[in-house]
Amino acid sequence: MSDFIFADDYRLDEGSTRSFYEVFLKGLVHKHNNLMGVIQGFSSLILYDEGISREVRDSAQQMQDSARMASDLNREVLESSGCSRCEMGVVNLSDVQAYWEGKAKEICDAVGVPLHFTSRDCLVPVAADSGKLSGIFSYLIQNAAEAASEVSGGSVAVDIFPPGEASPGNQVDLFIRNSSVEQTPEKVAKAFEPFHTTKGSEHFGLGLTSAAVLAGQMNLRLGLRYADSTMTAWLSLPPAG
Repeated sequence: MSDFIFADDYRLDEGSTRSFYEVFLKGLVHKHNNLMGVIQGFSSLILYDEGISREVRDSAQQMQDSARMASDLNREVLESSGCSRCEMGVVNLSDVQAYWEGKAKEICDAVGVPLHFTSRDCLVPVAADSGKLSGIFSYLIQNAAEAASEVSGGSVAVDIFPPGEASPGNQVDLFIRNSSVEQTPEKVAKAFEPFHTTKGSEHFGLGLTSAAVLAGQMNLRLGLRYADSTMTAWLSLPPAG
C-alpha cells in the first residue's frame, strides 16, 4: 500500500490558537449567511411579481441561486476547516451499509455510471462518528462518480473488507475505485488541497478536503492512488475499543 498518497497533513493540530480560529470562522460564516438570507428574501419578493420582465426574472433567479450556493459553500467551509465537531462512538457497519449503498447508487445514477457494491462478512464495529463517517463516504463517492462519468464506459466500485483481508492489522478497509483519466502523482497529491478542482466553477473544490479533515478528526487514514486508468480511495477504519 506504499504507493498511496495519504492525507496525513490534514490532521489538524490542537494548538493554543485553534479555538480562536474556530470562533472566528463560525462567526464569519454566520454573518455571511445573514447577508445571503437577505439576498434570498428580496429575490423571492421580486420573483413573486408576475409582471416583471423576463430579463429581471432571470437576474433575480440567478441572484437567489447564487445566494443558496454561497450558503452551501459556508457549510462546507466549516467542515473542511475542522469546525464541525465529531462525536465518537461505536459504528456497526452492518447498520449503515444499506444507506451507503443506496446513497452511492443515487449519486452514480445521477451521472449515469454503473456501481458495484461489495461488502464482506465478519466486519467488526469501528470507532467513528456515524454521521461524519457517512459524510466522508458521500464525498468520496461523489468524487468517484463524477470522475468516472468523464471516461467512456466508466464505473465505480465499492469494497469493504474485514480486518486482515486487504491489509495487515485489525482495521476495516474501505476501497472506492473509479475509472479515471490519466493522473500524475503531483495531480493526485493536489486532490486534497482546498478549493482545488478540475470540474469547473460549479464545484467548490472542498469535497476531498472535507473528507481528509474529517478522517483526521476521527483518527482514520485516507489515501488516494492512481494506477492503470483507475483511481482508488482507501479509508482505513480502526476497530472500536
